[in-house]
Amino acid sequence: MKTSAKLILIILFFSVTACSFAQVYNNTDLGGWFKAGSKPDSYEIGRAMKQYNSKDVYYLKSTEKGIEGFGTIMTGVNPTGYFGKRVRMSGYLKTEDVGGYSSMWMRVDGPDANKMLAFDNMYDRPIKGTNDWQKYEIVLDVDSSARNIAYGVILSGTGNVWLSDIAFEVVSSDVTSTNMLKEEYYTYAKTEDLPPELESIPNGIEVGHNPQTVAAVYSQKDSMYYWVYKTSVKPVKEDIEITQFGSYVWAEDHWVLGTVTGKPFDAKDFADWYQCKNAKMKKGKEYSDENNWNSGKLLQGSKSLWYYIGKNKKGELFKGTAIVNSLPEMKK
Repeated sequence: MKTSAKLILIILFFSVTACSFAQVYNNTDLGGWFKAGSKPDSYEIGRAMKQYNSKDVYYLKSTEKGIEGFGTIMTGVNPTGYFGKRVRMSGYLKTEDVGGYSSMWMRVDGPDANKMLAFDNMYDRPIKGTNDWQKYEIVLDVDSSARNIAYGVILSGTGNVWLSDIAFEVVSSDVTSTNMLKEEYYTYAKTEDLPPELESIPNGIEVGHNPQTVAAVYSQKDSMYYWVYKTSVKPVKEDIEITQFGSYVWAEDHWVLGTVTGKPFDAKDFADWYQCKNAKMKKGKEYSDENNWNSGKLLQGSKSLWYYIGKNKKGELFKGTAIVNSLPEMKK
């Protein structure tokens, strides 16, 4: 792999996982529940004074405005009693003024700390706004190699959510699994809208990835998963000089810049990686990075958008974009 990192998959809940990279705040007063998330300091958790159906009620609420991230109240259970079985997790949730979305989530962790065996965060059936107590369910298979079952409730953005009576039960195979790792769940994101900063720039550069949907390879050297593909760029109507390029990661309902530096790459990077002298592309000529890649600590899917901005001889700006899908599976 190149030593200059391209796109590090920022997995908060971006592509739908949960809290493996999140900061964790233990709270011994909450019976095993604790706080985590991409922005844990922006949320508060606790036990409510009033019960629901004679069961304890816990809450997760935002404490700031305009939060770009999520918080979760979470815990875990030993999977031993569920080995080889299909398990339904149910719970009751109540929400108030949820500006982003809220949901239950459940994750079955494999023997390898970097791999999930099953996962669902209800991303295709989110809870928004204000809702009275309702029962929600997640159904996952627990493989005999599982080492942990993690679960909890998410709050993305602002609002309040209360949870109660979380329970597990074994169900028959006739009950449909909600496992998102066995679906192309990255298609749930509405990606037809570009990042606002790109919308006003006219198209003038063709961009393509080969393959466009790519499986992972695992590196023992750094314990990371890599999704490797070829990216090609070509000016359509005239010579174009690249001024900047980079990538966005789909984050729940919007694009977030996903480069390792936290800022766009420049003309020198393009010249080096795409074998294009001074980043000046000739009309109709293709320039390629044969070894473009994304990486992440977990084997999980994502969707990323590569973009390229350049100028013509008059100084007019043009752009090109293309999406690459990273599959939550190993390359065969």
